Amino acid sequence: MDNSKQENALPEDHELELKLPHLLFTKTVRELYGKIVNEWDSLKKSACQTAAGRALWKHVIHDPLADVLAGETYLRNLHEKITKDRHNNARETSGVILAVRTLWFDSKIEAALDSFGGAAQVVLLGAGMDARAYRLSCLKESDVFEVDFPEVLQVKAALLQAALESTEHLRMMAKSLTSVAADIRENDWLEKLQISGFVPEKNTVWVLEVLLADFMNKASTTLSSSIFRFYSDWPDHLLPSLGFSHVKLSQIGDPDAHFGLMHDPLNLFNKLRNLPRSAETNPDDGTPCCRLYLVQASGSPNQTISLSTIPM
Repeated sequence: MDNSKQENALPEDHELELKLPHLLFTKTVRELYGKIVNEWDSLKKSACQTAAGRALWKHVIHDPLADVLAGETYLRNLHEKITKDRHNNARETSGVILAVRTLWFDSKIEAALDSFGGAAQVVLLGAGMDARAYRLSCLKESDVFEVDFPEVLQVKAALLQAALESTEHLRMMAKSLTSVAADIRENDWLEKLQISGFVPEKNTVWVLEVLLADFMNKASTTLSSSIFRFYSDWPDHLLPSLGFSHVKLSQIGDPDAHFGLMHDPLNLFNKLRNLPRSAETNPDDGTPCCRLYLVQASGSPNQTISLSTIPM
């Protein structure tokens, strides 16, 4: 096996064959994905792209609902990119960053819940096609709140219902799951969250007492494919000014953010880690230093914060 294949911890070639579940071809699911393709904007569609990443990196992520939440179009698109990367011996295989992000969030959520004794609220802002409530056993004592656009939550609920009706062994892992229809770029999402049963005084992962988030730097938001408008080059400086403490910042490839997928020192993400964070361009080729920071913090923010959507 060459270094690039070992670097990205990909399965054998025969395991990369695209096997689409029959459920994707049923009338109900096809109609739902007709809405996604024809009515959703690029921001909402990014939720399906993220789900496709979880589905096609199933050798490291267990998410039995990822296929149906991603849909045929996004599964085929990502599979084509992965196949092309394998053929070209690429050092950064498509979807690897989604795999690392997923594993990082999963591990930090579990660690945070352990620190609370297992019981807490978990709020997923911009939840998209996330299925953690159905796949993480650490949520068994937790009340989960998913906040996203109403049309996203409606289609997602219908897709989940179709999946649960067609597969006997699928069940919700969380103690409870509440969908909160809100645009988190607006200032009323916290009010809507509280109306839905969220209790600010309770231990909470993500929103109040423990924050898990990813931040792109300015260079990342200028990419032609970027749909995000919020950035922070120094989130570890920003968060304390908002009332958070114990801020820990990681980059893809750091010891807590590689999961055996980022060993090659010439991988793009490892090369970025070795450059000063103040560097805006790569001295080797002059390309912008597009970084993704994974951030964990604790505390209670001292003001209402408007957040840009981050697909889970």
